[in-house]
Amino acid sequence: MAHINLNRNLCRELRNKINEYQHYSITKTHSIKKAGGERGWDKICAIMDRLDDTTLYLNSLELQKTDSILAVFDFYNFMNNATTLLDCISFLAEIYEYDFSFEDSKINIFNKSGKTGKGTDKKYFEYLRSLCSVHPIETSRHSEFQDDFTKVECSPFVRWNDSSLLGDRESDLLAVVYTDNPHHNSKYIGIKLSEVFSYVNHRFNLLQNLITHIESYYQKIIDEYRNIPLKSVSEFSDYCDYLEYMKKIYAERINSGWDEQFDFYIYAMKMRFSNQLNQEKLEKYQNAIKLAFTFLHRYLQKLPKEDTYETTGIHSQSEKTIGDSLFWQLQERPLGTDLMEYSYPFEKLLGMWMQPRYMDMATALIEELKPFWKKYVCFEPNMRPIEISILLTIACHFYKLDHDENYKNDIPDTEEYR
Repeated sequence: MAHINLNRNLCRELRNKINEYQHYSITKTHSIKKAGGERGWDKICAIMDRLDDTTLYLNSLELQKTDSILAVFDFYNFMNNATTLLDCISFLAEIYEYDFSFEDSKINIFNKSGKTGKGTDKKYFEYLRSLCSVHPIETSRHSEFQDDFTKVECSPFVRWNDSSLLGDRESDLLAVVYTDNPHHNSKYIGIKLSEVFSYVNHRFNLLQNLITHIESYYQKIIDEYRNIPLKSVSEFSDYCDYLEYMKKIYAERINSGWDEQFDFYIYAMKMRFSNQLNQEKLEKYQNAIKLAFTFLHRYLQKLPKEDTYETTGIHSQSEKTIGDSLFWQLQERPLGTDLMEYSYPFEKLLGMWMQPRYMDMATALIEELKPFWKKYVCFEPNMRPIEISILLTIACHFYKLDHDENYKNDIPDTEEYR
C-alpha cells in the first residue's frame, strides 16, 4: 500500500569514496572520541554493510493492512530499521567530523515545535519511534511533545486511519495513546506517511553531503603530508637506513602491510655474492633500486592523484591510473606464454626468502628454471633462501631488459645499469 524509495546509489558512491582512500580510512579514523576511538575502520565497514542491506530492505517493505490484525506491525518495523539507517549515517558523520547540528535543528517536515518551542523534525521522529515502537509501554523521554500534566504515555498500537476517530481524515495512521493526564486518559496522534518518508529520505540523502566532506577530509590529511618535507637520501650515512625510513613513510602515507617489498630491497642492497658474474649483475640491479627510489621519494612527497613518469619512473604509464611504478616492477617476474610452464618454480623460488620451508625443493626447482636464468646469473650449491630469491629476481630483471620493450625503456641504457 505504501513504501519508501531511497536512492541506493548513494551507498555505492559512499563505499567507492571510502575505498578510494582506504588506507586513510583504516589508519586515520582511530582518533574518534566515541567508544575510545578504537577500531574505527571496523565501524566504518559495519556501517557501509548495514546501509547497503537496510536501504534495500526498507525499499522492499510494503506497509499494508493485514486482515484480523489491528496494529500496523510493518510500520514498527519500518521505524526501527529507518532509525538504524539514520543512526549509521550520524555515526559516520561523527567519525569524519562532519557537523549535522544545522540539519538536526530543522523543523520543516513535521512542523512540530512542541510545547517548549524547541522541538525539531529529528526530535519528533525520535518521539514517534519511541512511542510507537521502542517504548510503547512507557514513553516519557520526549516531554516536549506531550500534553501539559502528562508525564507518561503508553501506546498499545498504531492503526490505519479509517476516519472513524475524531474526524481525522488527513493522517494515514493513528497512534493510540494512553496517558496519565488527569484531564483525559487517551488520545490519538495522526501520522502522515508522506512526512515520515520525506524525513527519512532527507536524512538519508545527507549521505551526498557526507561523501563530499569525506573527499575534503582526506585531502586535508594528504595536503598536510605534502607540506612535510621528506628527508633526503643524503641525510643518511647508510643507504639501508634510508630504505627503512622510506618503509615507514610509505606505511604512513600510502598503505601499511607492504613491509616485505622494502625488506627485500634492503636485503638486496646488503647482499654480496662471491661469484664475480653474480656480483656484477647485483651491483647493476642495486643501481636500478636506487633509481626506483628516487621516483618513489617524489611520489611520497607529492602524493599525486594521477601517476606520471616523474613519480613512477614508467614512461608508458596508462592514463588516469595510479599504483604501478618502477618500485614494484623491479620485483615482478616476467610474463608471457613461453614462461607459463615455469610458473610454479618462479612462485616458490622468488618467495623462498619468506618461505624457507621449501628449501628442500630448491635444487630441483632451480634446475627446472635453468633455461631461463643461465644467460644472466649463476646459481651455486648451498645458497641461502634470500640469496636464491635475490639472484632469481636479478635474472628476471635482466630478462625483462632483453624482452620487455617498455621495461627496457625505463632503465637507462648505460653501463651503470646494463
